[in-house]
Amino acid sequence: MNSKEGQMRIPSGCAIAAVISKDGNKMTGEKIIESMKPMHDRSNGLGGGFAAYGIYPEYKEFYALHMFYDDRASRKNCEAFLKERFEIVKSEIIPTRKIPAITDEPIIWRYFISPFRSTLVNLQIDEKEFVARTVMKINTEMPGTYVFSSGKNMGAFKAVGFPEDVGVFYKLDEYEGYSWTAHGRYPTNTPGWWGGAHPFALLDYSIVHNGEISSYDANRRFIEMFGYRCTLQTDTEVITYIMDYLLRVQKLSLDEAASVIAAPFWSTITAKTDPKEREKLKYLRTVFASLLITGPFSIVFGFNGGLMALNDRLKLRSMVVGEKNDKVFIASEEASIRIMEPNAENIYAPSGGEAVIVHVKDGAY
Repeated sequence: MNSKEGQMRIPSGCAIAAVISKDGNKMTGEKIIESMKPMHDRSNGLGGGFAAYGIYPEYKEFYALHMFYDDRASRKNCEAFLKERFEIVKSEIIPTRKIPAITDEPIIWRYFISPFRSTLVNLQIDEKEFVARTVMKINTEMPGTYVFSSGKNMGAFKAVGFPEDVGVFYKLDEYEGYSWTAHGRYPTNTPGWWGGAHPFALLDYSIVHNGEISSYDANRRFIEMFGYRCTLQTDTEVITYIMDYLLRVQKLSLDEAASVIAAPFWSTITAKTDPKEREKLKYLRTVFASLLITGPFSIVFGFNGGLMALNDRLKLRSMVVGEKNDKVFIASEEASIRIMEPNAENIYAPSGGEAVIVHVKDGAY
């Protein structure tokens, strides 16, 4: 009998990690890169990436577009489009290191831009809505062109490869931010390609995700009624758009948004003793029923000034949280937290559907 014990590992799919300083202290990307190494077997080399907040202080008033292009013609076409809509204050190749582990890279570019005020006045929309519409238009109507990050004073960096290699490729040890998230991908039913790696980002929102969304079609059909387009060939993309819709468009709080995507069971809602809380949860579950995300997941949601970690309501994916001084750490495995902070304290696993929300103190970022 040939035992295969020890010869293969079936992980619970993907690795996520995050760190944030509540005091707004800057950290290079070195620790978050190192944190992914003990979770190497959770990935298979088909996608890795990071999101970093506070990394562009000199351009903090401008949207930072990170772009993949298939060729020079795609870049020229997109730049002509951008120049009609935005003031471009800086345009450059995103610096990278040539390493053997990362191959077949597209043209990787970034722009620091600001919408023309006259355009916003004519369209009668705010600048965030205008930028979001621009991202959707580029990603759906310009072949060979993908916007993979579009927020202020933040950026996503992703590629096909293991995350520890992706971090080296993008020189993330040379960036400094107050908050970092990371992802190692183990795709199961969607392709491994540069645009499909995590994080997924829109404006300053970003998502890293471990799991699978069985409600994807229902979620996608609902969110696409409001102008969003899921084009990046993976189910995780829809979570980012759901969060943007709930927070920016519907003006829900983070706790309320968590109660939509990981809604409590009806029996749990009914058992609530506070009538106001019970009615609020009923309202959210009823009005946003199509945005309940089913299937196993753990996510870290990044935004300017904070992070939110959240499991599905049955807690079918692992996620642990720890603290040390001004820092909060989140990861799929405690080993990852111990790499970032060997003396981390208060290590615990949040319950299913329990949102862990961390804010940077006012004025610190």
